[in-house]
Amino acid sequence: MNRCVPFPNGHQQPIVLFPSDMSPIHFSLPPSATAVRWGVVGCGQIAVDKSLPGLLAATDARLAAIADPLEPRRELALNLATRAGIKDVRAFSDAAELFADPGIDAVYIALPTGDHAAAVIAAAEAKKAILCEKPLGRSAAEVASMVRAAQTNGVPLMTAYMSRFSDVFRKAVTLIRDGAIGKVTFVTAHFSYSCYRYYPPGAPGGWRYTDPDGGGALLDVGVYLAFGLREMLGERIVEVAPLNCDTFKPAGAVVPDTTAAWFLTGNGTPGTLITTFSHDAQSLVFYGTAGNLTVTDCFYQTPGARLEIRGENPCVLDTKSENKLVHFDNYRSEFEHFSRALLRGEPHQPSAEDVLADALLLDALKQSVPTVTVPAPGEFLR
Repeated sequence: MNRCVPFPNGHQQPIVLFPSDMSPIHFSLPPSATAVRWGVVGCGQIAVDKSLPGLLAATDARLAAIADPLEPRRELALNLATRAGIKDVRAFSDAAELFADPGIDAVYIALPTGDHAAAVIAAAEAKKAILCEKPLGRSAAEVASMVRAAQTNGVPLMTAYMSRFSDVFRKAVTLIRDGAIGKVTFVTAHFSYSCYRYYPPGAPGGWRYTDPDGGGALLDVGVYLAFGLREMLGERIVEVAPLNCDTFKPAGAVVPDTTAAWFLTGNGTPGTLITTFSHDAQSLVFYGTAGNLTVTDCFYQTPGARLEIRGENPCVLDTKSENKLVHFDNYRSEFEHFSRALLRGEPHQPSAEDVLADALLLDALKQSVPTVTVPAPGEFLR
């Protein structure tokens, strides 16, 4: 394969991302409501292992119904509810039946990425508040259609970026924005995992390799870098120079397994990002005029991560090596945040505008921009 590196120069036009204004949503629950009544659509791994335990443990929230076409998955979800002391959860084989249930205030959608748009739009038309797993959609156009459906029907729509509710993530946001490392001058961001070990084509979850629109490392885990960089820096990435390629492609894969890119934020902060299905890595390093801040392991499904500052204001926060948090803690906090926002009529985070900005970035990173081929010294001398 011819190896090329993307390198912005005077002969290339960078991809520029534009923001979009969003209208506020005015959604209210019955005045007597003391907890949000939740319905869960999709009872696969993420729901059964993390989201449902988090919802069942959350305050201001109550599981009222579940929907999944597979009976064994419905039984797993109902067993979780029973063990938590909730025995009146309604079970549906069709999500449309759950959306039509008048005893549901909000729905959590945990379906494969390619099924998000149809489910979100149907839930919006049923006047349910919506929490949908990341990435919200497969493209900015798809995300925009979902946001429009929510706005048209006057319902809140939140994307499930559960990592932003962890202690280390929140601490990183505070330290960077408060200037603990001075002015940020460069960023390196890397989140990858060996997907071929867990979700090869043909296995459950193998759509990550075989869905040409919803698969790939960029949508599966690169989305964490998109929102993580935006939130920690408080800046939006406005220019990217991406490289998409295959490094360890299993038979049957139809999407690139690797995306790497240079980027520039609106405030002029440069950096690089990498996401791939071919190896395991997770770190963000922020270089500043007063020190460097490194965050590791803050995007995993289990809580706990490490933050370290080296420089004028040294700091260490490690909740990974001695983690006392239950495995679903970030998900519990996520449900509590959205439930309280609904009960109090307050804004939730991330906002629809933030998520659309993330989708625009992912769209830009998917593109094949002009690249500069680096010649071998011998070729150059000839």
